[in-house]
Amino acid sequence: MTPTTDVQGLQGKAEARLASLREEKLVTRIAVLSTLLGQGKVTERLMIGMSVETHKTSPDFDQQKCSQAKSRIMQALGDIDCDVFIEMDR
Repeated sequence: MTPTTDVQGLQGKAEARLASLREEKLVTRIAVLSTLLGQGKVTERLMIGMSVETHKTSPDFDQQKCSQAKSRIMQALGDIDCDVFIEMDR
């Protein structure tokens, strides 16, 4: 497999596993960051955008709700074999 097909495969796998959370509008973005490390080594990182009702600086921000949402995302991804970064969208 080439790095391009690896990225496409990872992207497709993540999209399939997160489809229901995307329908709920919990997951807003799925992207794969591929980095060439040298000597032919490549690392992939999955970047997930997450939407919650309020931003973490708002007075009504619910940290427990945010943590539960992140847990749901990680559970849906299962063993995806790469680093996962979850960012909160405003």
